[in-house]
Amino acid sequence: MNRQRMDVTIVGGGMVGMAQAALLAVRCPQLRISLLEASTVEPPVRPDAYDARVVALTEASRKLLEETGAWQRIEGERECPYTQMRVWDAEGTGSVYFDCRDVKLPNLGHIVENNVILAALRARIEELPNVSMETGFKLESWWRDCGLWHLQARSPNREMIDGLDEQAPVYTTRLLVGADGARSRVRDLLRIRTRDVDYRQTALVCVARCEQSHQHTAWQRFLDTGPVAMLPLAGLGDDKHCAVVWSADDDLARELVMLDDKAFALNLEKAIESRLGAIESVSERFSFALRARHAESYFGPGAALIGDAAHSIHPLAGQGANLGLMDAQVLAEEVERALKRGISPAHTSVLSRYQRRRRGENASTLKAMSAFKSLFGAGDLHWRWLRNTGLSMVDASPMLKKRIIMRAMSV
Repeated sequence: MNRQRMDVTIVGGGMVGMAQAALLAVRCPQLRISLLEASTVEPPVRPDAYDARVVALTEASRKLLEETGAWQRIEGERECPYTQMRVWDAEGTGSVYFDCRDVKLPNLGHIVENNVILAALRARIEELPNVSMETGFKLESWWRDCGLWHLQARSPNREMIDGLDEQAPVYTTRLLVGADGARSRVRDLLRIRTRDVDYRQTALVCVARCEQSHQHTAWQRFLDTGPVAMLPLAGLGDDKHCAVVWSADDDLARELVMLDDKAFALNLEKAIESRLGAIESVSERFSFALRARHAESYFGPGAALIGDAAHSIHPLAGQGANLGLMDAQVLAEEVERALKRGISPAHTSVLSRYQRRRRGENASTLKAMSAFKSLFGAGDLHWRWLRNTGLSMVDASPMLKKRIIMRAMSV
């Protein structure tokens, strides 16, 4: 049997999984790392169109990508620094305006397309000598003995013998990392339960070309059916394209999905109060159901969960990917600390420290997002007055705005 012996094996080659592999490889060059991804499709970066799926990278996340060597492939190409953020309530006059000058920084963050980040991380991983990546790896069999995990995928068109495929490689690893998304098989094999909340909302994402410049500003309006955000894009020669993230109650979302492009653009223009003039065109729309999910534990014997495998969050604050990247950051720090002390990276003390540093932080963010969703979705007069008064109070307090900005940028 072909055995691949590794120190760390990461299941899931999305943004967080690749960032974890690259960060561990850079910080701990003595480690042998494997990255196993089920898909064989690499999302292309088109020179004439934006990806509808984007990430609002915080400064902390940008620094992580810079440390891996991936940011250098992104900077100045397909990233849009945003310098301002405008948030307002559809049911009242409450609004808040954030400006990077309030904290004496060049920007509040960067809007980057998902496929651009993935391409940069993949290119960087191909350069790292201590990382191997296998695509098309669909986890079929796993077992644990002598303190090691053994993972195997089913090879196409081959018969299994006693539950094992004699021709498919077996990855034997000290530390197993589940970065395989909200429906994580690693989480399932560890028998870790989750606490789930169905928001009964659907997120629609697309790219819109606007009549007016986006002004390097992130725009977000809270409707009683859910928030709509327009995030600035750059890299294709103008400043009039925005990524749209419209989180709507399921009934409204179904109606919006059925509209043709012209009708959807008119509804979007109305939803954002024509702040960017007419919506001239929209790209293909994608939709996905919104649920909060939080694992009851972030680790099991010799294994850890990161990113959506550990937690999913409402996109109204755009923090999902950033939380996952910070998981990768902290796990890399704990592994590096363990190696310096001569401790196995899979030791329970290492994984429990990782959980202590991340689970409480993520739980607080999930609770805050659920509270915001409930507050801005409430339609009665009392709650409308409360949220409009709150927004106005925040806008009138430079100190409070500064604290919110600095908190958000360090997530």
